[in-house]
Amino acid sequence: MDAHVQQEVTERFVAAAFGGDLDALMGLLAPEVTLWADGGGKSVVGGPRPVRGRDKVARLLVARTARPMEGLDIQYRETNGDPSAVVFVENAPFAVMVVDLTSDGSQVRDIYTVANPDKLSRVRKEPGAD
Repeated sequence: MDAHVQQEVTERFVAAAFGGDLDALMGLLAPEVTLWADGGGKSVVGGPRPVRGRDKVARLLVARTARPMEGLDIQYRETNGDPSAVVFVENAPFAVMVVDLTSDGSQVRDIYTVANPDKLSRVRKEPGAD
């Protein structure tokens, strides 16, 4: 997949999710989308099982981001070789999100979210990226 396309779709996905735009999310998510979340039992983001299906994933994302977060900042960068969204709340790492696209690049097929504080302990905000 072209990195530019993946970056652009990642940005649209994050804008829709954190903007609470259910209609935009429904258009971006493939019908068989799966949300894989690692909260490590220490975060409200992520449960023990993956969430499958466009409707369930979209509604979960909108519900989790419905309440405005003070000091929210999202930086786009490469993580483990993939374009990602790194979410900070009040300058502390909150989550790293990576999306995989369908083969034609038109929709999000998988969402991987790491919100486990232990796994985010080395994530730093990049200066001047605001």
